[in-house]
Amino acid sequence: MIQNFEYILFKRFFFSKKNEGLVSIISWFSFIGIAIGVSVLIIVMSVMNGFRDELIKRIIGINGHINIYSSSGVINYNDYKLIKSNPSLSDLQFNAIVELQGLIIADEKSKGVFIRGMKSTDLKNKNNFSSKIKYGRFYKDELNEMIIGEELARILNITIYDKIKIAIPKTDKTIFGNIPRFKTMTVSGIFDVDMYEYDSSFVYIPTEIAQNLLLLEYSEINNIEIFTKNADLVDDNLKLLTNSILVNKFNNLYPVTWKDRNKNFIEALKTERNVMFLILLLIILIASLNIISGLVIFVKDKNKEIGILRTMGMSRFSVMKIFFLIGSTIGIIGTIIGVLFGILFCINITRIQGFLENLFNANLFSSEIYYLSSLPARIDYFEVMLIAILGLLLTFLSTIYPALKSSKINPIEVIRNE
Repeated sequence: MIQNFEYILFKRFFFSKKNEGLVSIISWFSFIGIAIGVSVLIIVMSVMNGFRDELIKRIIGINGHINIYSSSGVINYNDYKLIKSNPSLSDLQFNAIVELQGLIIADEKSKGVFIRGMKSTDLKNKNNFSSKIKYGRFYKDELNEMIIGEELARILNITIYDKIKIAIPKTDKTIFGNIPRFKTMTVSGIFDVDMYEYDSSFVYIPTEIAQNLLLLEYSEINNIEIFTKNADLVDDNLKLLTNSILVNKFNNLYPVTWKDRNKNFIEALKTERNVMFLILLLIILIASLNIISGLVIFVKDKNKEIGILRTMGMSRFSVMKIFFLIGSTIGIIGTIIGVLFGILFCINITRIQGFLENLFNANLFSSEIYYLSSLPARIDYFEVMLIAILGLLLTFLSTIYPALKSSKINPIEVIRNE
């Protein structure tokens, strides 16, 4: 407990108007350093969270969070329906897919693409895909129609209702030898998912046409695509899915998550984030060391006052509490200001970017280089709380030595020297 007289002395020392008071350069640097350290740590970690979310979004793209494949290359449609009907998996979105690679030919131009056969109704519900159609409409399952990415349409110089050919590596035997299998299709729509790698390389066609191209039966597919509600919680859903596969004895089926496909990249992101956190934490540590040096100097300057107080009966513990309170106040105020500034900066980061670009008449964040038009930031309030606690902990620890030093001052020695 802080006694009334201790609080009065704390205020006198803390708001001292003398040059040796807490308004000294070292003390101000300590306060500013903690505020800057906390705010920079919050800003950088929030921006890294935003970058991670955007990168994962682009890694996953229009692919599923989990894909189920077969070691034989073929999945029976009845098996797909059996897995999908599991009550424990009702929160997941399932899509039956026939995927293959091929060549799109338009007049004299051609390009290799990934072809996905899906029912148009499934495609409309896939990851809000219906809002991505920029021109035209979705294909009709009973017609020889397809939709392609906007970049692919630009590369091949085609538009909606143009006819193009699909060629796949599987061959048909004729009297002239083996020739690639072709299919003439009409472009019914053009989509734009705002990701070049997908807009330039993916096309969607009706399931039956994809099955015919691969010589599959109508009851056969080769990929089950699954979307979860939260990509980061995919491991929890994977356990339920694996259990469903084992229960139904589908020994030839195996699931692959987006994390499995990008394991090294995810680990690199995690390592980079942890290293950045530790490096920026050093800013707060340096500011905390300034508190130690500032308080040690302050204690030395206040030797006479401390000696007089001790001769008047003040205990060592009371002296220690006063100086601990002084250092802690610097840390608390600095941390609070740092947290508030960091959060406000992250909330308004897009406006700040726009202001700086207008001020310097330059594009600070080119989408051509970073594939993003603005600096992303996502505030993790649990992380903010952790940063604030670490900031306070470091400042509290930094006050212990000066506080102990103040309590060990011998009043007799001080008075004799004076």
